[in-house]
Amino acid sequence: MTTANIQMPEGAPEEVVTHALVRDVDLGAFGHKGTLALITLDNGLDHTRPNTFGPQSLMALDAAITEALSRKPDAIAITGKPFIFAAGADLSALSFITKREQSVAIGKLGHDVFRRLGECGTPTFAFINGLALGGGLEVGLHCNYRTLATTAFTGLPEVFLGLVPGWGGATILPKLIGPERAVQVIMLNALNNNTMMKSKDALALGVVDAVYEPSDFLEHSIAFAASVLSGAKKIERVDYSNDPAWESALASGRAAALKKYGGAEIASPNRALELIAASQKSTLGQGFDAEDQALADLTMSDSLRASLYAFNLIQKKRKKVEGAPKAALARKITRVGVVGAGLMASQLALLLLRNLKCPVVMTDIDQERADKGVAWVKGEIAKLV
Repeated sequence: MTTANIQMPEGAPEEVVTHALVRDVDLGAFGHKGTLALITLDNGLDHTRPNTFGPQSLMALDAAITEALSRKPDAIAITGKPFIFAAGADLSALSFITKREQSVAIGKLGHDVFRRLGECGTPTFAFINGLALGGGLEVGLHCNYRTLATTAFTGLPEVFLGLVPGWGGATILPKLIGPERAVQVIMLNALNNNTMMKSKDALALGVVDAVYEPSDFLEHSIAFAASVLSGAKKIERVDYSNDPAWESALASGRAAALKKYGGAEIASPNRALELIAASQKSTLGQGFDAEDQALADLTMSDSLRASLYAFNLIQKKRKKVEGAPKAALARKITRVGVVGAGLMASQLALLLLRNLKCPVVMTDIDQERADKGVAWVKGEIAKLV
């Protein structure tokens, strides 16, 4: 079990915790004698916010993996709440990080938890039932096998945001699908306005092993797992370490980055390409360590903070003004003053009175105007009684 004591940076929004719930599934009805420990990710917010991974969420998943292993199942699988697998890391705290070691610790925690799925000695499956981006896709890549709902979109948007896939994606994916396809997913898709993969694309590229319709996705995914466990289905993996396409793939990634940014050298695509290149010969552990360092370097840069600001302001289209104080810090309004008593000022005073339910004082250049405004507001209130 992973141990960590990571505090959210001062001033950062409170983490919305994604819980990890474990239940046993009897595989007898699916053609294999034994059980599957199914971990479900769920932040309890319906569809208003997708599952994300912050420090507390990672520790919840870590505890669930420990619980699943304690049941000694034939396999472990991870899936998400309806229509959502996981949208990746909780980025809300990144712009508040002031110390490099904080970023390294967050990167290492993600690796330490996720890699347990690939190194626990029990077959692991990711049943990607919905949106899976960034760390959401990466947790699936750490599993031995992956299924995907036909309606789900997947991708690694980190380079688009000024980061790199920092929880295993930049190391595992090139080993899994080869350098050309990895550059496509990690670099070209991200630089092309963050293009996401449809299920047919993910299957064709080898990112996932099977796709199923959402109506009975879980049943088909469990049946897939049972067939793999029983030996009825064989999933072959290719060793790409000696693939002759490494240099040309990396060159295409470099060319795409230079074209995208008008010949300027930008840190995130360059670091992503370095990680992809290193994955040809590095061990998983070496690759994960390199991802931690790259992520920490980029997290501390001004360019990332500017990118996250733009992303929050434009891409997420949040109703809350970016950078505004937390609502919890606001003091209760007990009295309001309105300068002016004309029609517009009177309407404003009425609106404040109705919504805040506190005394409203109106003022103007003479008593007659002020009295007229107050009388209009009182008249409107009387109509509602």
